[in-house]
Amino acid sequence: MKTAQLRQEFPKAIVRWGTPIAITAFLWLTRSNEVSLTQLALALFLIAIPWHSYQAWKKREMSDLPIFAMIAFMYVIYYVMPLFWEPHEISEINAQAGREVSDAAITTALVMIAVGIGILWLGMRVRVGRFFVPRNISIEAPRSRRNYVRVVLATGCLFNTYDVSTYALGEGGRQLIVLVLTVAPLMAFALLFRSHLRGDSTHVDRFLTLAFVGSRLLNGLSSGWLGVSASLILICGVIYIAERRRIPRLAPALVVLFILFFQVGKEDFRKTYWQEGSQGVAETATQGGKIERTTFWIRRSLEKWRDVLNDSSGQTLKDAIIPSVSRVSLLNQTASVVEMTPSVVPYQYGHLYSYLGVTLIPRFLWPGKPSMSEANQFYQVAYGLTSEDNLASTSIGVGFLAESYISFAWLGVVGIMFLLGIFFDFYQNFFFSRDSGILLGSIGVILLPQMLAIESQMAVYLGGVIQQALFVLLVFLPALRVRGRRRNVTLRQTTLIANSPA
Repeated sequence: MKTAQLRQEFPKAIVRWGTPIAITAFLWLTRSNEVSLTQLALALFLIAIPWHSYQAWKKREMSDLPIFAMIAFMYVIYYVMPLFWEPHEISEINAQAGREVSDAAITTALVMIAVGIGILWLGMRVRVGRFFVPRNISIEAPRSRRNYVRVVLATGCLFNTYDVSTYALGEGGRQLIVLVLTVAPLMAFALLFRSHLRGDSTHVDRFLTLAFVGSRLLNGLSSGWLGVSASLILICGVIYIAERRRIPRLAPALVVLFILFFQVGKEDFRKTYWQEGSQGVAETATQGGKIERTTFWIRRSLEKWRDVLNDSSGQTLKDAIIPSVSRVSLLNQTASVVEMTPSVVPYQYGHLYSYLGVTLIPRFLWPGKPSMSEANQFYQVAYGLTSEDNLASTSIGVGFLAESYISFAWLGVVGIMFLLGIFFDFYQNFFFSRDSGILLGSIGVILLPQMLAIESQMAVYLGGVIQQALFVLLVFLPALRVRGRRRNVTLRQTTLIANSPA
C-alpha cells in the first residue's frame, strides 16, 4: 500500500516542485542580465509561492478564488521577470542615459517583496477580515429582474461602438464617465456570463455576451489601450476559474501572446492616431474608424514580428520584448527607492495616504478636492523621474509595497502589507464565500483587475476599489433584492415542513 501511495504521489510532487524550478531555469537560460545566486534563490522562492498556493486552493472544496495566488503571481510578473530580462537602469530627468541601479539594491528589493508577500499571507491567515463580513444580509439578483441587466449590457455594447470622450462632463466628471463606460457594462457581462456557465442563460443572453466581447475588444484595440482588452480577458478567465475551479490550459499562453503581439506595434499606432485632448493630455484615438485603426495596429504588429523572425541575431527579438517587460516592471523603481530613501528623500510617514480620507466625497460637491494622483506625483518628482511641468501628461506609480517603505521604512512594509492581508481576507470572504451568491461574486470579479494592480499607490488602489464597488451597487439597485439570511432560513424550513407528507 505504501508503494502504491508513493507511485500515486510521485507525479504530483514532480508537478508541485518541478514547475517552479523549470520556470526559474527557463528564465535563467534566457536571461540578458547577470543574476547572482542569492537573486536566483529569491526568484525561485517568489515563483514557488503562487504555484503552491494555487495547488493548495485546488484541493479545497470551497467556492472562493485563489486570491493570494493571483496577487503573488503579479509580483512574479513585476519583479522576477525584469530581474532576468530588463536592463537594471532607471531613466531620470534630463539624463542622457539611464542610471544604473546597483546589484545590492536589486537584491534588497527582492527581499522586500519576499517579506511583503509573506506578511500579506500572514494577514490573510489570521482571519480577522472575515469578521467584518455581514452575516445576516443576503444581496441577490433574481432571475425575474434580469431584463434590467440585459439593458445595461446592451447599452455597454453601444458605448463600445461609439467614441465617447472621458472629459465629456469636464475634469470633475471624468471618473463618473469612466465608471459608466467600463464598470457598469462589465458587471452586467459578468452576471450573464456566469449564468451561462451555470447553464442558466437564454439565446438573448448569449448573443449579448458575444456582442459585448467583440465590441469591447474592438473598442480597446481601436483606442490604443491594451489594458481594456487584457482586463476583459482576465475577467473571463477568473469567472471560468470560479465556476470550473481550474485554469483553462491555453488561457495564460494566449494572454501572453496577445499582449506581446500587440505591444510591438503600440508605439506606431499612438504616433499615428493619438491626439491631444481637451485637457492638454494625450487621449485615445478619434481619427479614422474603429476598424481602420484596429487593422492598422494588427498590420504594424505583423510587420514588426516579421522583422523579428527574419533577424537571426536575436537582437530584434530583445528590442521587441524588453519594452513589454518594462511596461510591467517595478524592480528598478523599487531598487531606486531603496537607494534614495532616506539618504536623498526623507521618510514621508502618513503624508502619501492623505487622499484616503476624502476618497468618498464626489468631486462635483468639492471642485477643489485633492487629486488621487498626488502620491504618484510626489514620487515622480522627488525621485527624479519627471519634472513638475510634465506631471499632467505622465503618471508613474511605484506600487503600494514600495510606497510603504517610502513612508515608514521596513516597519511600513510589515504593517501596511499585514493590513492589506486583512483587507484581502475580507474581500475574499465577502465576495466569494458560499453565501455570497452570483451578484456579489460578479462584483468581486470586476473589482479583481483593480485588486491586482500592484503598481498603483495606495490612494489610487483603495480609492478605486471603493468607488467601483459603490457605483456598481448604485447602478444595479433596480436589479437587487436584499433580504435577511436568518429569515430566509426560517422561510425555507417552514416551506419544507408544509410540503412534507403527513
